[in-house]
Amino acid sequence: MSTEVDNARRRRFTQDALDLHRDSEHRAETHQRRGSLCDKHCAFNIPPELMDTHSPTGSHYHHHHHSLLTPRYLPAISTPNQCHHCSGDAQLCEGCAIKTTITAENEVEANKLANNYKFGFKKWKSHVTARPWEDRSDIVKELHSDLKTLKFPDGSVFSFGNVIYIILFGWWLCLAYLLVAFLMFLTILGIPYGKLCWSLAGYFLWPFGKCIQKTVRPGRNVRFHFSKCEAISEVDEARETTPLVGTKQPDIQDGTSSQSRYWCRPSTYLWLLLGFPFMFLIHSLACILSWIFVFTIPVTKMNARTIGTVLLMPPELVHIKKPKQTDVHMETEMILCCYHAFNLYYYKYTVDGINVFAVNLLPVVVVALALGYADKENKYASSYVKFTISLLSIIPLSYYIGMAIASISAQSNFAVGAVVNATFGSVIELTFYITALIKGSQEKTKCYEEIVKSALTGTLLGCVLFIPGLCMVIGGCKHQEQRFNSRSAGISSALLFISVGGAFAPTLFSKAYGNIVCQDCSNTTENATGPFVCRDCHYDLTENNYSLFHSHIEPLVYTVSILLPAAYLVGLIFTLKTHSHIYDIHISDCHVPGHHHSPVVYWARWRALIILIFATLLMSSCADLVTENIQPIFANSSVSQYFIGVTVLAMVPELPEIVNGIQFALQNNISLSIEVGNCIAVQVCMLQIPVLVLFNVFYPVGFVLLFSDLHLWACIFSVILINYIFMDGKCDYFQGRLTF
Repeated sequence: MSTEVDNARRRRFTQDALDLHRDSEHRAETHQRRGSLCDKHCAFNIPPELMDTHSPTGSHYHHHHHSLLTPRYLPAISTPNQCHHCSGDAQLCEGCAIKTTITAENEVEANKLANNYKFGFKKWKSHVTARPWEDRSDIVKELHSDLKTLKFPDGSVFSFGNVIYIILFGWWLCLAYLLVAFLMFLTILGIPYGKLCWSLAGYFLWPFGKCIQKTVRPGRNVRFHFSKCEAISEVDEARETTPLVGTKQPDIQDGTSSQSRYWCRPSTYLWLLLGFPFMFLIHSLACILSWIFVFTIPVTKMNARTIGTVLLMPPELVHIKKPKQTDVHMETEMILCCYHAFNLYYYKYTVDGINVFAVNLLPVVVVALALGYADKENKYASSYVKFTISLLSIIPLSYYIGMAIASISAQSNFAVGAVVNATFGSVIELTFYITALIKGSQEKTKCYEEIVKSALTGTLLGCVLFIPGLCMVIGGCKHQEQRFNSRSAGISSALLFISVGGAFAPTLFSKAYGNIVCQDCSNTTENATGPFVCRDCHYDLTENNYSLFHSHIEPLVYTVSILLPAAYLVGLIFTLKTHSHIYDIHISDCHVPGHHHSPVVYWARWRALIILIFATLLMSSCADLVTENIQPIFANSSVSQYFIGVTVLAMVPELPEIVNGIQFALQNNISLSIEVGNCIAVQVCMLQIPVLVLFNVFYPVGFVLLFSDLHLWACIFSVILINYIFMDGKCDYFQGRLTF
């Protein structure tokens, strides 16, 4: 009877397996058929020179969850009255009449990608949602591995990065274990831990290719993670069929019993008192150093696993060996297995969606605030050190502000996103400018006003020339020629030209009708009619020339400060509401099987809003420290205030934007790289400068919207140059080098 039941069970299992196999083949065939239809639609009538382009030039996104998870450029196509996505009898869907397509993992990511092409929105490259594990690349999976995967590499583990590990970490970790082993041997009771430390000394000197394993109960299901598959040990059938009642089980000395006796041994408390605290400090130091270096994060994982697991295990359960491909014991559990200590791709590593560099720079903010407000008399740090640290602290804060803005915009409608981008998009620069102007007003000096004007000019020059040029050079090194939509780039350049012209209109008017006043004039020749050499020449726009400044220039300044934000608002309404179809933003309904994932947002709206407000407050404090410690630099060094303003103060807050532009360029999306700079420049002219003028009305700080000749002509020339480069719709590293 039991034999017939077993045979029936086997037949049923075999039939289920065959049905599952047929169902899998059917789904795979369906997936292939649907994918081919989408590919046919996407590749229909595409020019050959655009087949490798992965960057969209429009703002269209949809719910076509293709297997391709990065934005992709698809030119305009003409389709018949059938939908290639659906069956042959279906009517043409709206998504098939599109010009450009943006594919994303979920709707939130699609909104974020679409916002990158909208007027007035920050361009953000990083993800705001967690990508499904199966959709990540092998490189990213390797970065986030837990060092428990058993591999059998074809080549040798001897590499340059592993040799660097010995120089930076291996030798002193080995020495520390040898010292602790000697100490534990002296105590007699700690001999088992002395043997463990002796083994770990050799392991940490060269851990690559070796494994730390833990003994477990025989017959227990043990899972081994391999690089391509996993093996689960089978339970002995005889043991499984042994009756549990009325039979005495043998007393097995397994890992469970050893773990239960672990806290009953005197040697355990001796180890926790003498050996573990010292090794905890040593491994913590190794974790901190390897985490700071970023590219050695595998060393961080290895030391953290040792602190939390290996050093707290009974020593008889820890086994260190170099496994072979044919030598896999099913009575052990893998604890630690490392093959490489150095990986260049760890610059992509994220913690809760935050880049590892932004995480590492957070302590700089704490140090800057502590030194700046606790050490007023410069006892522990000079003004140079405080200025440098305060300036560096702006970098991670600007990253957090950008991430928060992108998260809120991706989860909100266009009105909320536009308001957040307009109010907080320029908060980094405005915070510094306002604090500098207040500082100059309190000290009654024009030095800070000139610094602000230099920073404004430097931001314009950097965004118009430096950022696009740098992206063209770096992107051109990977891609021979990069193309973009010259029409959309021309519109952005025209808008930039109008905004720059409006911001500098009062300066142009003053140059045409103002009176030049010079000081320190001297005649270098004996002839009285000879030429004079003058210094400090400027246009008289004070009370001495009341009719020109107060009657003509000042009203023009206020008029421009009102018209520019109004033009910015009109542009938002035009592109986001009334004429949004120009950007071809559309959500289609083609889904690829296997990609139906609900979005897991890193920062919810309320969390992003709290981080945004908190980062803004910290930004204002750091900007105050920068302005407080900048004056001694000018007084005690030959560095010009104009140089500091145009270069350092203008570009350091924009470093996250520069990184975003470079990442877009490396993905052959040079259009977004260009838009990164144009967006900042437009916000400088249409929002930041008017805000400074209006702030001066309510809180007089002596800010006058009149620039020097050098600032004026440099900005105008840069806009003309970038318009000329955008004419042909293509670029390479040579053009980028000329711009850069």
